[in-house]
Amino acid sequence: MNFIPSVSPSELPVSSAPYSTSYYNNLGHAFRSVSWPAIFAGLIAAIALEVLFMLLGAGLGFAIYSPLTDATPIASLGAGALIVQGLSAVVSLWFGGWVAGRFTPAGVRATAWLHGFIVWSAATVAGVLFVSAGAGWALGDLSKIVGGGLSLAGQPAAAIASGAADITRDALKQSDGAFASFTDEAVGSRPAGETANTSIRAKREVGMAVARFFNPMQEENRDVNRTALVKVLVEEAGLSEAAANKAVADWTATYERLKTDLAAAKDAAEAKAREAAEATAKALAILSLGYFVAFAIGAVAATWGGCHGAKCARTCEIRTTRVAE
Repeated sequence: MNFIPSVSPSELPVSSAPYSTSYYNNLGHAFRSVSWPAIFAGLIAAIALEVLFMLLGAGLGFAIYSPLTDATPIASLGAGALIVQGLSAVVSLWFGGWVAGRFTPAGVRATAWLHGFIVWSAATVAGVLFVSAGAGWALGDLSKIVGGGLSLAGQPAAAIASGAADITRDALKQSDGAFASFTDEAVGSRPAGETANTSIRAKREVGMAVARFFNPMQEENRDVNRTALVKVLVEEAGLSEAAANKAVADWTATYERLKTDLAAAKDAAEAKAREAAEATAKALAILSLGYFVAFAIGAVAATWGGCHGAKCARTCEIRTTRVAE
């Protein structure tokens, strides 16, 4: 009779290694099996092809873009341009994944998909670094080419604001010229035969009175300054009180017209700046979403390209073996 000892479940041998150890070992083996030279070759191929597509797109874009009719380069981008850029990114990433899979060693071709995915990851990071580093230079050159006022987000508004500043300076120059003409007109009405010193003093007094009267910071003292200006015109320019009042009224009308023209020019410039900023913001939003979709599809394309490249490598080896036999 065979004696079979009874063993309780607690006395059974239990493996000290956890159940998930094999999973982590397989994952670590997969990363150790990555061929970095193959990934580097795929990355270079993807970047080179994308640069070719970018140069082609830039050439066609500059040929179509017109600074006379289009507000900003980004706002003038159409759906066709976005689709072409997205397709070029997907094709470049697929080709980079294919090259990485094609050069994957025979012993690790099961991880060809991982080679393609790493190519996509590296290409995405490289693209972001390239854009962030070179966008400022590129936009600076672009703004110089199209006149210094056309560039990405924010810069169109700054350019138009600069134009508004130019308009303001021109209006102020016109105001200064008007004030000078006011003074010359008043002093020129003095009787002939006076000394040069008297004429210079009269011009200085009238000029100071005109400047005080039209000073925007002296609006609360407008009536007082007007009375003082009329008095100076009567005493220094030799005008009658009625003529002095009429001269001041004419100058005031000219000054108010200049202020109205300046306000209208500033309002128009601000409206154009808002329109350009809004158009650029919408275009940037569409561009960002388009590139998000393109790179998301590019991840799948690069992974599939890696698998397809490894498959092509196996096919070539089989054909080479058959020819050798």
